[in-house]
Amino acid sequence: MNCCKPLTDTFSTGMCKMSNPNKYRAVTISEYDYSRLQELLLVANQFASPPPSYIRHLETELLRAKIVPPDQIPPYLVTMNTQVKMTDCKTGKQRVYTLVFPQDADLEEGKLSILSDLGVAILGYSVGDTIEWEFPEGTKQIQLDMICFQPEATKHYEL
Repeated sequence: MNCCKPLTDTFSTGMCKMSNPNKYRAVTISEYDYSRLQELLLVANQFASPPPSYIRHLETELLRAKIVPPDQIPPYLVTMNTQVKMTDCKTGKQRVYTLVFPQDADLEEGKLSILSDLGVAILGYSVGDTIEWEFPEGTKQIQLDMICFQPEATKHYEL
């Protein structure tokens, strides 16, 4: 797992703030990510009957998403191929993940699939957000602490 180190264009917050979890707020997604995620859902729905909960959650997130051009994505937002440091608000455990498409997923390397409960939960949210999300083991609150790398911030719009 890569270590997330503060850089000049890294965004960070402190400890978990339990107030105002962003459970029903519209997420922001780039046009490019939106298009690729729609294609992914088409394929996933062809092979999954009934679709797992994370597919339904991703569909819901995309339906309520604010879609913007990649050059308008703020550098503190989780997009596809973003590396993010997060904290489980209950346990205090911190992890660093890169949000990836399923074919690139490898949890031992810190590569988290978008087709997972946690992957869907963090997409489109910002540093400082506390996300309340239903996981198979129950409701969790995750705080996004720091963006270590985001493609749009480095003008790599098609990663």
